[in-house]
Amino acid sequence: MTSLPAPSKEKPFLLTTTSSEDLAELSQLGHFLKGSSATLGLTKVKDACEKIQNYGQQKDESGTHPEPDKSRSLANIKKALAEAKNDYHDVVNVLKSFYGEETTA
Repeated sequence: MTSLPAPSKEKPFLLTTTSSEDLAELSQLGHFLKGSSATLGLTKVKDACEKIQNYGQQKDESGTHPEPDKSRSLANIKKALAEAKNDYHDVVNVLKSFYGEETTA
């Protein structure tokens, strides 16, 4: 099993995954992030990461049907990644609001 890249202060590894076309690596990252977000109770982020995992395995959103078209799988990963980022930022803003910090748009 390959190790996951360390997060960069310049660009988090989640953002760099969209430049990769290695579906197995993207699936592995989706799996890793799915587990981490589930542990933190971030259900929407977990769901989006599960989609990334499934698409990386060239399956549909639910992981039950094969998707033989690699380019479609990559396009689906990009959509799911955008969804995960949006959900993540929503959580950040809720937590910042709860703790009295300034939120981002």
